[in-house]
Amino acid sequence: MLIISAFVEVLLPVTVVVFCGYTLRRSFLIDLPSLNRLSMYVLGPALIFTTIVRIDVASNEALRVIAASVTVCLGIGAIGFAAGTALHLDRASLMALLLCVMFMNSGNYGLPTTRFAFGEAGFQRALLYFIAQTIMAQTLAIPIASAGRGDPGSAIRQIFRMPQIYAVAIGLLARFSGLELPQRIDALGSIFRGVALMADATLPLLLLLLGMQLAQGTAVEDGRLTALVTVLRLIVSPLLAYGAARALALDDLSLRVVVLEASMPTAVNMVLYSLEFNARPRFVAGVVVVTTAASLATLTVLLSVLRQ
Repeated sequence: MLIISAFVEVLLPVTVVVFCGYTLRRSFLIDLPSLNRLSMYVLGPALIFTTIVRIDVASNEALRVIAASVTVCLGIGAIGFAAGTALHLDRASLMALLLCVMFMNSGNYGLPTTRFAFGEAGFQRALLYFIAQTIMAQTLAIPIASAGRGDPGSAIRQIFRMPQIYAVAIGLLARFSGLELPQRIDALGSIFRGVALMADATLPLLLLLLGMQLAQGTAVEDGRLTALVTVLRLIVSPLLAYGAARALALDDLSLRVVVLEASMPTAVNMVLYSLEFNARPRFVAGVVVVTTAASLATLTVLLSVLRQ
């Protein structure tokens, strides 16, 4: 019953919205790049800003959640590198493997799933995890995808092109300036409520986008390597996250959130990096589809444990 309850209460609502996006993309010509830009440059930063202003997580706990996110990313990357080296993978395959195992879909998939599973308090912790993952992806994905051929300074420049960074900075400034934006009834309060209204649209759009991206379809390439990546991403990663959370002495809710976020499938935007640098893009696209489909089973089991 716990497994059925976990699926119905948490994953079924998520699946419904993803399926709507999938069906919409299969039925109509949708301008995905424009929707992605809307999410990245408007709605996503609005969500980050409003959550930081409202967040109710102690500073030391927030830093530990961020540290756990970084630890999981680097730790599973080290495991993936060791596995790929042991299999004598060529450079392109090894880089593709690292893209697939290190960077999870903690945004489109992870944020709404965490909100359904653990409410607003869990969602706030998940957003911290997601912000850290976003910075790690922007910093490391290009050097990995380019197999070390990229300009080392490009990663730093890429960070400062991220709208999320500015949303974090402005959110922290507003939070610690004593403005108390959510409680104000003047012009500043009205502006905040307008931004919050945009933030409310973020999660549905993220799930619709996930469905639309999956609807583009792809064939699975290299079944053995895909299976390895799936195990690392969906099983080994949450186990690593549990160990990291214990080592960092996270509170119970933060531990559950970190483990759940670490169990998400491969991030869809890794396909873009693999395409740009020719790091086996068809393989990466296949992994995104396989891990996303398989995650319905693994997340259902995991949620039945985490929600006890």
